[in-house]
Amino acid sequence: MKFLTSLVTSVLLSTASAGLVSPPVYKLSFNKLRGETFEKAVGNSNGHANFDIKNQQNFYSVELKVGTPAQNVLVLLDTGSSDLWITGSGNPYCSPSTRNSHLGSAGSNSSTNNGPSSTANFPSSSATIDCSQYGTFNLDGSETFKSNDSTFYLTYGDGSFAKGLWGMDHVYLDGLNVSDVSFAVANESNSTVGVFGVGLPGEEATVTPGVNGNHYQYKNFPQVLKDNGVVQKNAYSLYLNSPDSNSGNILFGAVDHSKYSGNLYTLPIVNTYADQGVAPREFDVTVQGITVGNSSSNSTVSSSDKTLALLDSGTTLMYLPTALADELAKSLGGKFSPSTGYYLIPKPSENDDTKITFDFGGFHIETKLSNYILQGSGPQDVAILGILRTEGDRAIFGDVFLVDAYVVYDLEDYEISLAQANFNSGSSDIEAISGSVPGASRAPGYSQTYTGNQPSSSGSASPGGSTGQEASSSSSSSSSASNGDSESSSSSSSSSSSNSGSSGNNSESSSSSFSNSDKRGLTVSENGVGSLRAANPMILAFVTTFITSMLT
Repeated sequence: MKFLTSLVTSVLLSTASAGLVSPPVYKLSFNKLRGETFEKAVGNSNGHANFDIKNQQNFYSVELKVGTPAQNVLVLLDTGSSDLWITGSGNPYCSPSTRNSHLGSAGSNSSTNNGPSSTANFPSSSATIDCSQYGTFNLDGSETFKSNDSTFYLTYGDGSFAKGLWGMDHVYLDGLNVSDVSFAVANESNSTVGVFGVGLPGEEATVTPGVNGNHYQYKNFPQVLKDNGVVQKNAYSLYLNSPDSNSGNILFGAVDHSKYSGNLYTLPIVNTYADQGVAPREFDVTVQGITVGNSSSNSTVSSSDKTLALLDSGTTLMYLPTALADELAKSLGGKFSPSTGYYLIPKPSENDDTKITFDFGGFHIETKLSNYILQGSGPQDVAILGILRTEGDRAIFGDVFLVDAYVVYDLEDYEISLAQANFNSGSSDIEAISGSVPGASRAPGYSQTYTGNQPSSSGSASPGGSTGQEASSSSSSSSSASNGDSESSSSSSSSSSSNSGSSGNNSESSSSSFSNSDKRGLTVSENGVGSLRAANPMILAFVTTFITSMLT
């Protein structure tokens, strides 16, 4: 199971697996690396490690060539944020020997990395980060870099931060050269790697009014691909592949019908900012029920409460409102452990066929219980459940869920299409997206969206800036074509993939229903164990400490 180890997913842009496809789409394939720690994530084929999770990293990364001459940098691919920012070569947090470091070749993963610092307050600048693995960008070394003299500043709940300036330059990916791409250069950051955000424009760090009262949206990477004719529509598909696989891909401007089974159903993105008169900012969808069952029983119980769920590929585990999480764990024979912050359940056998199934309004996505099991070094009959509590009524569905889903993100029509992921696909069957998602149909419960404390939304509000994100950011600027002054918040991550599949998956399962809390929020309860990915899009990591002796 990939969740027992550190996981670094690198996008290798080889001509065999990436680049322009005809009709106009753009495909990036990625490889997955596993290891006991972040530093050792170089290819553990069995995907296992004893529990004692510290600074577990789970992310998907892209190698970019930036500037003229090109400088290689590795950045996190994040569907939950919308800005591209890269680490500057003068970052004082880089150890002196690793400043001005550029990646030598695509997918170079042999260097070690100590991971970003994480403290309650801004740490003092100390040269402790090895910046050689992911590379840095020397803006003075690029003949084509253009600064607009605007400042970039992001802070996150765990004390990680990035600050620098905004500018534009050429960005090269395999088979693709994009000029005048807007991005930020973080000349000071305690994070080891930058972020390649491909989310909704409302998540851009420049959106919220800043200290000088200016705010704006600019064209981020997905929109630039459309404007340059690389794709026909601002949309992309995400396929994580099976937990044991070493490959997966993100497909801009198209859907690959070979990567899912059953029907592809479309849901509206729930606009939690509709009362502010702005467009959706995050990939939230409505979950209408959860069931747990196996082949030995055929009873089904569904919940009448709706849950708001953020589909977030930057989150490793799953976060559920406390009441819902308690009921789900109870149905698995589990109990919450205050000393660890986790639910402990009887360890399933290797042949256990229990599934956790999610109802999205007339269609279901099945996920294996094994996805959620964290194997520890405590008692052999006890397992740790990879589902954590949050306060409020909003859930976050991370990779434990998304690995079983095929997800299409339509950033123009504010919709998400889901299907059950197919791990046994043959040849690709790629179809470009020019209007509606090809092969997708509206879910039977399309209009039955979550309302909670927010207005019901079908994702059709007018675009514009808004507030309310977890991480704070500011960018003060002079007037420029694509950048200006602002102070904004950068919020919970991305949802990259989500599952959907054929309907009626639960006919032969015993199940339990789970009620939903009516509070909103994203804070993990009980000792703060578990850090919401929403509060830290830079690191895209789940950080927690498990004390083995407490299980014995």
